[in-house]
Order: sequence, then C-alpha cells, then structure tokens
Amino acid sequence: MSQVVFNALQTSLSGGIGRYCYEVSKAIYKQHKIDFKIVIREEDKGLFSFADIEDLIIVEGIKNAKQRNFYEQFKLPKLIYKKYPDAIIHYPDTMAPIFAKNKVIITVHDLAFKSLKDAFTWKTTLWKNFITDLSIKKAHKIIAITEFAKNEILKYYPMVNDKISVVYNGFNNFSKEPIDVSNINQKILDLKNGKYILTVSTISPRKNIDGLIKAFGLIKDKICDYKLVIAGKNGWLYENVYKVVSNLGLNDRIIFTGSINDDELKFLYKNASLFVYPSFYEGFGLPPLEAMSYGIPCVVSNRTSIPEVVGDAAIKVNPDNLNELGNKIFKVISNGKLCDFLRANSNKRLECFSWKKSGQDTIKVYYHL
Repeated sequence: MSQVVFNALQTSLSGGIGRYCYEVSKAIYKQHKIDFKIVIREEDKGLFSFADIEDLIIVEGIKNAKQRNFYEQFKLPKLIYKKYPDAIIHYPDTMAPIFAKNKVIITVHDLAFKSLKDAFTWKTTLWKNFITDLSIKKAHKIIAITEFAKNEILKYYPMVNDKISVVYNGFNNFSKEPIDVSNINQKILDLKNGKYILTVSTISPRKNIDGLIKAFGLIKDKICDYKLVIAGKNGWLYENVYKVVSNLGLNDRIIFTGSINDDELKFLYKNASLFVYPSFYEGFGLPPLEAMSYGIPCVVSNRTSIPEVVGDAAIKVNPDNLNELGNKIFKVISNGKLCDFLRANSNKRLECFSWKKSGQDTIKVYYHL
C-alpha cells in the first residue's frame, strides 16, 4: 500500500455519513501512519484545517447530492488514477466508483432499503439495489460498521465474506465541549425551564417517531410535567408525524426543533431527563452513545444493530409495542435507582467506542489490501 485517497465529499451534505467522513478521515490523518489524501468540497475547507493543504484534493461546484454522485462516479476516479495510480480509494458509503481503475474500499452503514422497502420510494429502492449490487462486486474490501451490518451484507451477498471487516464507529463526546449559548435558538433555550424527554433523529418512517409520539400519549397523564422534544430535520414522509400530534391533541406537549447545530444538540443533551431511540432499523445509531456521555438514561429499540451498540447500558423495548414503550419510559423516569444503574453501565460502555480506534482499525483494513 503506497497511498490512500479518502472521499469526504459528503461531509456537510448528509447527516450520519457526513459525520463519519469527517471523523474517520480526521482520526486517520492525525495518526500520521500512512500517505493519506482527503477529497473535500471547497465549502468544507475550513473543517479540514487539521490537514496540510497539499494533502487535500479540493473540488469546486458540488452543491447537492446529484452533482456529488455524478462527480464521484465519473470524474473523481479519473482524477485519482491520473495523480495517484497506485492509491487505494476509500468511498464512505455503499456507492463505489464503478469505473475506477484503482483498488476500492467501501464502508457499508446499512442495507435498510432491502429490509424496509416501505420506508423508501420505489425509485430509490430500484436505484439503491442496482448501485449496491455493482458496488459490492466492485469493492476489493468492505468495511461494515457493526456485526449486524456485516450479517446484513452476507444475507444478500454471501459470496463476499472474505472481503468484509467490522470497524465500529466512534462517537462524539460533546459533554466535554463548551456550549456557545449565543448560537442557540430561544425556543430551545426555553426548554431548560422545564423537564423533557429527548429523541434525536431525522423524521422519517423507519425512525418510528410517530410510534414514540403515540407511546408518549399513552402515559402523558402520568408525566404531566414532561414534554417530548424531537430534534432533527424533516425527512421522507414526515407529514404523518405532525398529523399524529394534532390528532392526539399533543401540540402543547411536543416540541419539534427542526435542524439543529452542534451547540443546540449539546444543550438538548445536557438538559434532558431521558433519551428515547425507537428506530426500526439502524446500521449503528450514534445518538444513544452521545446521550450516554451526558449521563442521560436511555430507552432504545431492540431491533437491528442497536442492542449490539448499547449493550446493557440502556433499556431495550419492542418498537412495535407502544404500551411497552410507554411503560418503559415511565419506569425509567420514575425510578432513580434504575437511572443510576444505567448511568454506571453507560460509562463502561462508552469506553468501547472512539473515533481514534475507528481510525486505527480502518488503517488495518488498508494494510490488508
């Protein structure tokens, strides 16, 4: 292995994968163990100030996902091969550069479009199946972010077992960082004056936000002094969530923050009484770990990768059983000893995850190619 070129064009264009691009590339670069180049958008240059300018491949004119997809497939592979013909190319998601002449590594975060077909449009499902089939075959190595993600890959592509390595994500311990209050919306600042249950998620069907709202509605009279705060932007088919709130008459008990910045996220974690993560499907699921770092007790879904990530540091529930979800929320809120138990286990669990370790383990994958 002579060089690695890491494609970080998604850094500020997408949520979880964007965070992965930034954190993993930063962790790898700072270890100074390999000749490492990072492909970034012009707009993200400030974020990558940790790297020497000669180690950045800066791309102009990419404003959205369509432009990025085209560039990643047709222009970037040619550019890399011309400048670094012996380099390994690492793409941070399931879409590999199909026509690349270099060796390729991809990171697979999940295959939700195969397991939750109702959560995607038919066009999205068709495209993702097509490009994933090609990408899995094209990749010389595949990084799965959990054992669950690895097993999902093997369920659909059993022939690639020898290509796959599991490298866990890290998490951002925001609790050790200062909060710039001047950067926080007043609606969020006002939450400090009361008690609230928090979830952090894009609003889309697979995140089960409507289920959480219904479960909250079942116990609302038992927890009259609590509100439910839903922090995250609107995603696909988000409208139904707002209809559920209105139909249940919960408009004064549920707060939608919309998209939030890091200071707002830190503030919300710091002041929350409980964190709930009822998702039907996650390849990893960072928010529970972030919540744990603030000492917030967590109630999470028992589906997919989430139990693997949280271990015994959270209460797990069936996300389809709204009575169980509501009862477990009430149980944790009303039981101080249980909260203390979860906090103690959280501290131990968090020691298993860091972006530095993710970077180290990713470098090991590079050396095996």
